[in-house]
Amino acid sequence: MRKIILFSALALLVFATVGCDKNKEEKERLPNAKIIKVLPNQIFSGVDCIYGKMGEILIINSQEKLNKIYKNANIPKKLENINFDKETLVIGSCNSTNGVEKVEHQFIKEGDKYKYILTVYQNYTDQVVHLKFATIVEKIPNNSEVIFIANLKL
Repeated sequence: MRKIILFSALALLVFATVGCDKNKEEKERLPNAKIIKVLPNQIFSGVDCIYGKMGEILIINSQEKLNKIYKNANIPKKLENINFDKETLVIGSCNSTNGVEKVEHQFIKEGDKYKYILTVYQNYTDQVVHLKFATIVEKIPNNSEVIFIANLKL
């Protein structure tokens, strides 16, 4: 009887340990997804493009989708040579309550989801009402969930 109890306790311990390791692996953050290039804000100047609502990002995985966004406007030269077989274009905007001193982009993959984190370091200069950005990243699979987080720091 003592052996059965000891064996049961040992088996329970093994199963509990394996279960904890699996949960730990699921919660671990995978390495950052690769940002290939952060494009200058000037690509939007003088261009009437439709790129979504304030505080949102658009994930552009094809030339056709890029053409739809720019409709009748000329696509900026910096966006003409994107290899959509290997790359994805992320464009978006956010509000800034003060001047912008520095902007940092971070792209993280967690399991099959992605997070795009935009950190805006502000200062007390003229207000930038509408901060636009464009970034080329490694290919994001179609229909992937991408969460956008904008951090404003003064």
